Amino acid sequence: MHLKTKFILAAFFLFGTISGFSQANKTKIDSLKKQIYSKSSVSKAKSLILLSDELLSSNPENSLLYAQEALRTSQEIKNDSLVSVSYNSIALNYETRSKLDSALFYHKKALAIRGKLKDQVGTADSFNNMGICLDQQGKFQEALENYFKALKIYERKKDSEKIAMTYVNIGIVYKTQKEYEKSLDYYKKANAIYARNKSEFGFAATSGNIGSVLIDFKKFSESIRYSELAKEGYQKLGYGRYEAYPISNIAIAYDSLKEYDKAEGFYLQAINLHKKFQNDYEIGNISNAYSRSLNKQSKFKESIRISEEALRYIKKAKIFPLEVNALKNLANAYAGVGNYLKAYELSSAYSKGRDVLFEEEKTKAVFELETQYETEKKEREILVQRAKIAENELKIERKNLMIMAFVFLLLLSILMGWQFFNRQKLKNLQLQKENELKDALLKIETQNKLQEQRLRISRDLHDNIGAQLTFIISSIDNLKYGFRIEDEKLQNRLTGISEFTKETIYELRDTIWAMNKNQITFEDLKSRISNFIDNAKISSIGIDFRFAYSNDNLNKKIVTSVEGMNIYRIIQEAINNAIKHSEASKIAVTIDGDENKLAIEVTDNGKGFDLETSNDGNGLNNIRKRAKEIGGEIELNSKPGEGTVMKLFLPQQV
Repeated sequence: MHLKTKFILAAFFLFGTISGFSQANKTKIDSLKKQIYSKSSVSKAKSLILLSDELLSSNPENSLLYAQEALRTSQEIKNDSLVSVSYNSIALNYETRSKLDSALFYHKKALAIRGKLKDQVGTADSFNNMGICLDQQGKFQEALENYFKALKIYERKKDSEKIAMTYVNIGIVYKTQKEYEKSLDYYKKANAIYARNKSEFGFAATSGNIGSVLIDFKKFSESIRYSELAKEGYQKLGYGRYEAYPISNIAIAYDSLKEYDKAEGFYLQAINLHKKFQNDYEIGNISNAYSRSLNKQSKFKESIRISEEALRYIKKAKIFPLEVNALKNLANAYAGVGNYLKAYELSSAYSKGRDVLFEEEKTKAVFELETQYETEKKEREILVQRAKIAENELKIERKNLMIMAFVFLLLLSILMGWQFFNRQKLKNLQLQKENELKDALLKIETQNKLQEQRLRISRDLHDNIGAQLTFIISSIDNLKYGFRIEDEKLQNRLTGISEFTKETIYELRDTIWAMNKNQITFEDLKSRISNFIDNAKISSIGIDFRFAYSNDNLNKKIVTSVEGMNIYRIIQEAINNAIKHSEASKIAVTIDGDENKLAIEVTDNGKGFDLETSNDGNGLNNIRKRAKEIGGEIELNSKPGEGTVMKLFLPQQV
């Protein structure tokens, strides 16, 4: 529920900062309509653009019509600046209606014109708008690229308000990707700018975002402090609709601190505010959280009442994932009051719902694979077409050679020696080109077969083994929820099987990630390693993790999928060994080198061991085998009480 702050800020910056005209009244709209009939075409176009922006949220259909008319007028008078602004208004209209492909199309048109006009601020605005669209499409890396392009221009222009806006958008993407540390950093930088500029709404909104992300860090008291600032800011500005979000964060924070009486008061405030503004999604969302809290307190009857009320709003809003969560809460509550038959029915419904959600995710993943396959298929067709063009060019060249030979025959008496030598040279050139063409076609065919085989294997892994592993987890959960298992050893055994199966799924996803690529950039590999370390931080309390990456030139380095997977597994195995066996409080991963050489080091400050008396376990044996497979060398240094250092050196060809 605290994640929803993201949408508040996205809407605020989209309509508040970019268009800047969201609070106009009817008098202003009537005035703009009169100005449409101005004798000056420039004034008419400007009035149409302003009118489109005024109606953007209240009447999108008319807003689009006015923007399209502004575009026609601007094109007629050949005013490129107004044409770009018209494209921007059309794009924003499509964006509000979630037609993101159309929005991106028109944002790109605006960007192209602004680039020609050298309109730097307009160019930055287009990059920012495109980033918002790409973020909503789930294309996070592309969104970040556009945001950073915009940020670079805003910083050069020293536009603090738009710098803060872009910081927030970047923070939203990082939070979605669960890179909470980066997200918090950008939120705080934006918050500081709004505080200096005395921007009350910006300060309140970013305070709420900081309060939200601090929950993910389990810094609950600090989260409450920032959320209170957001709540007070919204109250002062009269934004009751937004006030519910920081109140929700406060409730969750108190709940996590086990101060249930305080949490209950804030839960009820948030629910009532969402009811006031008829926000069915958030009513269901925060009610689910409140119900879980009541279950933790063994207030099962109250939990049942809250969950059943939440279900009415959730079904009205047609939000199936929230309905599944509500069923889980109800199953636990009915089990708590001793109605095991009802609890079993609800638990079964929850399991079915969760399976449906999994199938939806699976369908989405299959669709993504099919899209990737179709893209690669088109690329292969382009290569074949290029080969045909080369073949046609060769035929034309042969005809030209025949004409040249005919001319040479006419001059045979004079040019016999020279003509013979020249023809022989040209034949050799033809033969060389034919061989090159055959080699190119053979290479294309081989690559196509390898890629098709790789895609087929990865689909089989995902569809068959992935589904079976998930079925095992679901079956174990059904056993645990459906039957009261008194045997603690059996419970622990079932939990262990479930956790082991989840780890297997994660490793399967890593394998599919590597299989779907011929080559892997080191930047992609670095991101994979960073995500693994972030997950290790969450699961390994009391251990300080560090990831140092000394040379950004390594981002240009390319490795094969086999090499990339082995490097990733070696680092993963080394970290897991340190977590399990070293009793360390600090674990550091350092990558050094450039495009020609590479050195990776994993160190810990744990208890260490004697290399001479200790036998290599399965973990170290696996590391050595993987290093050998890619031509690398492992150097291991450790002494009792002095920690352990594992170094991986890779040759130039890797």
